[in-house]
Amino acid sequence: MKHALRWLIAMLFALPVRADDLFDHPQTPARAQAVLRAAMPDLGQIQVLRGRFDQRKYLSEIPQPLTSTGEFLLVRDLGVWWHAQTPIDSAVTLTHGGLVQLDAGPSAPDRTSLRQPGSELVASVFFALFTLDIDTLARSFDLFMTDAGGRWQLGLRPRDASLAAWFQQAIISGGARVEQVRLYEAAGDRTEIDLDATAQPRSSLTPAERQRFEP
Repeated sequence: MKHALRWLIAMLFALPVRADDLFDHPQTPARAQAVLRAAMPDLGQIQVLRGRFDQRKYLSEIPQPLTSTGEFLLVRDLGVWWHAQTPIDSAVTLTHGGLVQLDAGPSAPDRTSLRQPGSELVASVFFALFTLDIDTLARSFDLFMTDAGGRWQLGLRPRDASLAAWFQQAIISGGARVEQVRLYEAAGDRTEIDLDATAQPRSSLTPAERQRFEP
């Protein structure tokens, strides 16, 4: 009985906190950084992350989510390359300068620069989400956090008016790596992204991969 009770308590405390509960726990940037450093001691040293993603887009007017799968490449000082392979082959590169889209796949010769108003801010936020750059996030968001047993959740609510017009809140969760990002848009839609990534040395980048981040 005691063993069963201990197991039940351990399972309950290992479960993710509901979004409503998460946002009952405001957090300072220093404390959030301390939690992340404890869970991911190599966070500051990671230069390259490669992995797969599964994405679900929930639209208020459609009963079933729109799903996509693909691969991504994060290079800390360059940006994030996001390649959706299904259901449509397309790629987007996010850098601190904005977004570049390849509508016909990663090898397509045509590059569309998305220099719309605010695109630099959106790209910067997405990059900070994936790298867990707390200093950058804290400039535009109120931070919330819970952690238990090596599992953590980071909640973000925008203070910046241009961001608030785009999305209501974000939740990043994981353990030794970022595992899920959930974005709740101001219009009521939401996006859930499951990530599976491994850290690699910068020398693993090929010349073709470096070109993806060129303007």
